[in-house]
Amino acid sequence: MDIISSFSVTKKESTEKSENIISDILAQGESIEFAYSHIRDKVWFTNKRIIAMDVQGITGKKREFRSFPYSKISSFSIETAGTFDGDSDFKIWISGVGLFEIKFLRSIDIKEVAKYMGSKCL
Repeated sequence: MDIISSFSVTKKESTEKSENIISDILAQGESIEFAYSHIRDKVWFTNKRIIAMDVQGITGKKREFRSFPYSKISSFSIETAGTFDGDSDFKIWISGVGLFEIKFLRSIDIKEVAKYMGSKCL
């Protein structure tokens, strides 16, 4: 199965800081649980879905937002960083869409994300 989208994240961000960026696209009653970023790109785990923002162009004014509702996630996997790996892999299979991948820097607790996803998808 082809990867439809792949993001790398290098740090965890404050949810309050992130809300300024996506407040216009959050549904009523939706809140940010986790926020991660890498330079300009960002990934949010809300109580209803995963939102990935791909910033494009030199000025960064063009942004693509991808939304993956938890109800459409058929499975997910984590691969923790090894001795020589700099990152951990988090793969999410979305029904009717394909595979979405997030690469987490070793310092980010990928097991925390997996535990949260388990509570949303099981």
